[in-house]
Order: sequence, then C-alpha cells, then structure tokens
Amino acid sequence: MLPPKNRLDSKKIRKIYSNGIKYRGEYGMLIVERGDPSNEFQIGYMVSKKIGNAVERNRMTRILRDISQKRLKDIYGYYFLYVAFKYCNTYEILDKEFKEQVNKGIKHT
Repeated sequence: MLPPKNRLDSKKIRKIYSNGIKYRGEYGMLIVERGDPSNEFQIGYMVSKKIGNAVERNRMTRILRDISQKRLKDIYGYYFLYVAFKYCNTYEILDKEFKEQVNKGIKHT
C-alpha cells in the first residue's frame, strides 16, 4: 500500500493528465510532471474497465504499486500518473516498461 504522502488526489490527477509529458508504452502510458523538489514523488493509477474484470484490474494495480514503490523510492520532486491500456500480469514485463518510461520522463523534464 502506498503511503498517503505518495498518492495523488483527483485535482492533481486532472492537472497532470492535461499538462504533463506523456510517455507511451505497450501496456500503458506514464505521464510525468515536475513538482516541488523537496517533496517525495506522488503517483496515481488509472486502470479502466477495458483492461478486464475487477480481478485483473486489481492485480495490475497491485503490480504497478509494488513496482513504483521500488523504482521511485529515491526520487523527489515529480508527479507521476500511469494510465493502463492493456492487461499484463507479468511483473518483469511491467517493471521493464515502467523503468524505461520513468528514465525517459526524468531525463526530459
């Protein structure tokens, strides 16, 4: 479970979705926006019903949450929003894609 300080609220999600820089992958899109450098990262997830039933959506969200906690623990001053497009229940594949998207996002913002 993500701590509350690392979760995005709905107002920030809308702002990041419209103003952030988007990095698309096969399974989803990571939207990155620079924030206050003294704050830890904040992230939100959007997994629609197009992905599958509730079990599949929750599984994908749990995998993404675990990946983001491991990959982003030392990152400060960024807001992230992950929008899932396609179902994937393989940890390694999602981890590889997420890592590439985060590296692109931090490098270009």
